[in-house]
Amino acid sequence: MLTAKSAVRIFAAMNIETIKEFIQSQKILLGCIFGGILLIVAGYTIFTVQQSIAVEKARVAEQNRVEQERILKEKQDGQRAKVIETMKRLIETGNAETALTVAEQNKELMNDELRAMIHLATEKDLLERIERTSKWNYADLAKYYGELADLDPENSKYRKELKGYDKKLRKRLERKLYAQAQALPVRDFKANMDIYEELMQLNPGEKLYKSKYERYREKYDAFMKDLAKFGPKPKLSADRRFYPEVKEYLSKNSMYPETLEMESATDCYYTDAGWLVGCTYSEKNEVGTKFSEFLWFTISNSTVQKVEPGGAYTVN
Repeated sequence: MLTAKSAVRIFAAMNIETIKEFIQSQKILLGCIFGGILLIVAGYTIFTVQQSIAVEKARVAEQNRVEQERILKEKQDGQRAKVIETMKRLIETGNAETALTVAEQNKELMNDELRAMIHLATEKDLLERIERTSKWNYADLAKYYGELADLDPENSKYRKELKGYDKKLRKRLERKLYAQAQALPVRDFKANMDIYEELMQLNPGEKLYKSKYERYREKYDAFMKDLAKFGPKPKLSADRRFYPEVKEYLSKNSMYPETLEMESATDCYYTDAGWLVGCTYSEKNEVGTKFSEFLWFTISNSTVQKVEPGGAYTVN
């Protein structure tokens, strides 16, 4: 039988065991917490160190980059100074063209100072070219002064010289065209009309050019109206060996149409009777002998109207 005293002893023994277990569990918990804190501290320390290393690497890399840029700039500045000095000497000794070649070979050194030197060298080179050019060579002189005017728009002298040589060029061209017009056949209405139209543009104030142009235009318009009665102008085949109208005519009228071959053709001309073309064709007779012939064909409204021997016309 369990007495009260025995029960007290048993209860006390149970409480002691419970307390021991509780204390043991608390120790484990505290150990885990402490271990976690140590891991966090260690991780943070490692992260901080890595960050510091990365920052230091970036700082060193930036210092290296800045230093390399400084070295490169010093090198380029030195090279540029040599190039500019060389260009100055060349310009001063009348070799501006060579100075431009030196600049062209050193494009990687370009800056405002070098651009200014190139501008000066270009101007000097053009002026030297002008000095070496004949005073009668209006075309080249106009070209050089045009480039100078573009280079220095504020320079009135260059613009004035350009205008003067342009005027001389126009007068020379006018004389040349007028001489060509005088040599043209009167019946070549289109060529005369075109050349007098160009002369009108060169010298709008010249009444002779206008009256000549209007006269030839009237003649040309009348001629084209008269020509329209012959229908469309015949066109060569893609291989330029025949006119379809002629081939059709020969296919219907030649002696051996099944052996017909079109070989060559002239340009198309006009006559009072219609469009005139010359064609060479060949055929084979019944024994297989091949023969060829050149004939003239007059075409009107897409139909051959007349056939003439090769000696009937001479083309100049």
